[in-house]
Amino acid sequence: MFLQHTLRSAVAATAAFLLATPAANAQPLPTAAEIVAKHVAAVGGKDAIAKITSVKQTGAMEITAAGMTADLEMVIVAPNKQSMKISLPGLGEMLQGTDGNVVWSVNPMQGARLLEGKEAAQMKEQADFAANMLFAAEKFSSMTNEGIVDFAGEKAYKIKMVRKDTNTESWNYFSVASGLQIGSEATLQSEMGTMTTSTTIADYKQFGPIKMATRSEMMTGPQKMVLTIKNAEFNTLGADGVSVPAAVQPLIKK
Repeated sequence: MFLQHTLRSAVAATAAFLLATPAANAQPLPTAAEIVAKHVAAVGGKDAIAKITSVKQTGAMEITAAGMTADLEMVIVAPNKQSMKISLPGLGEMLQGTDGNVVWSVNPMQGARLLEGKEAAQMKEQADFAANMLFAAEKFSSMTNEGIVDFAGEKAYKIKMVRKDTNTESWNYFSVASGLQIGSEATLQSEMGTMTTSTTIADYKQFGPIKMATRSEMMTGPQKMVLTIKNAEFNTLGADGVSVPAAVQPLIKK
C-alpha cells in the first residue's frame, strides 16, 4: 500500500511539474496551408488533380428518416460547373447545379426555380474546382488552424476557412495521422432558410488518378443523409457536360 501511494504521489507530482513547465521538445502546430497541402498530397498530388477536367460520380443517397434510398449522379466540370441528380423512387428527379452563370434547382414537388443572391453565390463556390479540390489559397480570405480536436473517432486539425466572395465560414477537419479530410461543418443558405450542416467523410478509395472519399454522412438538423460513391470517371466530359435543364430554360431572362 505504501509503495502504491508513493507511486501515485510521484506520478501526480511529475504531472503537475510537466503541466507547469513548457516542454522542451514541444512542436508548434502546422499552418493551415501546410495541412491542406498534406491532404492534397495524400489524395494524389497537385499535379494529378490539375490534369482533371471533369469528374462523374455515381452512387446512392440514403435518407434515413424516410427509409428511402435514391440513385445519385454528380458531375463536376472544371473550372466552375457542377450538377447533381437524385432519382427518388416513385417521386421523380431532383436536379441542382450551375453552368458557371445560371444556378438552378428542380424539385418534383415544387418545380423548377433559379437560385439568386447568397444561395446562388454559395452554389457557385461549391462548384469551384480549384477551391474544393485544391483548397487554392486565392479562393479564401483566410485559413486558420484552430488546433487539434477529436472528430469522428480520431485526432484532427480543425481549420476555419472563410470564402473570399461570400464570407461563408466553414470548419474543415483533417486527420492528424493520414492528412486526409475527414469532415466539415458549415452554415449554408437554402430555399428553407439558413441551414447548419455537419458532414463526416470516410472510406477513401483509389479512382483513376486520385483517391476520393466514398462515404459521407451529412446531418442537417435532425435529418441524416448518407452518400455512397460506387464509381468515378475522369476526363470523359466536355464543357457541355453540365447544361441548364430543359425545365429551367424558360425561367432565364433573355
